Amino acid sequence: MAEDNFDKSEEPTPRRLDKAREEGQVSRSIELSAAIVLLTGILLTQRRAPGMLLTLRRTMADALSRATAVDLTPVQVGVLVRGVGGVILETVAPLTFTIALVAFGVTVAQIGLRLYPKRITPDLTKLSPLKGLTRIFSKNGFVQLVKSAAKISLVGWIAWQTILGLQKSVPAIGLRAPREILDEAGAGLGKMLLRVVFMLTVIAILDYAWQRYEFKQGLRMSRSEVKQEQKQSEADPKVKQRLRRSYRSFSGNKMLAAAGGADVVVTNPTHFAVALRYDANEMGAPRVVAKGVGELALRIKEVARKNGVPIVERRALARVLYRTVKVGEEIPSAMYRAVAEILAYIYALQAQRAV
Repeated sequence: MAEDNFDKSEEPTPRRLDKAREEGQVSRSIELSAAIVLLTGILLTQRRAPGMLLTLRRTMADALSRATAVDLTPVQVGVLVRGVGGVILETVAPLTFTIALVAFGVTVAQIGLRLYPKRITPDLTKLSPLKGLTRIFSKNGFVQLVKSAAKISLVGWIAWQTILGLQKSVPAIGLRAPREILDEAGAGLGKMLLRVVFMLTVIAILDYAWQRYEFKQGLRMSRSEVKQEQKQSEADPKVKQRLRRSYRSFSGNKMLAAAGGADVVVTNPTHFAVALRYDANEMGAPRVVAKGVGELALRIKEVARKNGVPIVERRALARVLYRTVKVGEEIPSAMYRAVAEILAYIYALQAQRAV
């Protein structure tokens, strides 16, 4: 149908989104994950680099001094290597763990904490050259090309600007100590990397917004698809059962609240309970505000006792009211006399108690 192919004007339904997630279709930007991981790594390295380098320098100096002091045996060499390796691991492990944790957090923030088996299942259709060309010359392929060109241009521009900023100090390099030259070069490199990663992060955020937009656009539905999905949902027995449970729960809670304001509850006494309310200014006849059988009947009577609503046993009347009068309806004229006698009895008791 033309509408199915072109008129994708409807937002994706929750069921469509759930189905897409089950099939591994999620909105995720690899660029954002990489950029934030790089930014985290650079910031942590700049902060901890002096201490890490000092520890490693001392460790290497100690290892070399011990290596040249005596003739080492193979066992001593193994002990020395393990000691140096342990120090390196202790120094680098916190940084590596933090970066890995940030990478995991960024991924979870984008796709949620769940597994997508279909994303790791081999898909031979992706090996098709025709589909590969289609992806290259698609709208998304054009966006990827623009994004790559922007990244290359920005990295080149930032590197060039950094070099221009350092050219004033180049003539004086020969007058400085090697340590000072290394410090200045390291500082310049750190600034350049930080600027590059910052610009890559901005591009990654834009890429993430684009990926979400493309994901939503790809799942948009036509009106006929929405109607078809509604029909399938209505035909699903599990959905029907869930809707019935929700309706019964809502109706039961609403009736229990109404039973607390009734004038009388007519019971069977154990199987049926019907709550009646009458207001001469609003109603032409007493109205059924709640009714139930079995467990619901017991709950109606419990609510009535808590709210001081009288409970009267009339077996036949309770059964007839339950079976013939819906909640919210007034009782038929054939029951006026029986109900009037009950209400008159209740009103008389209330008057005696008031005296």
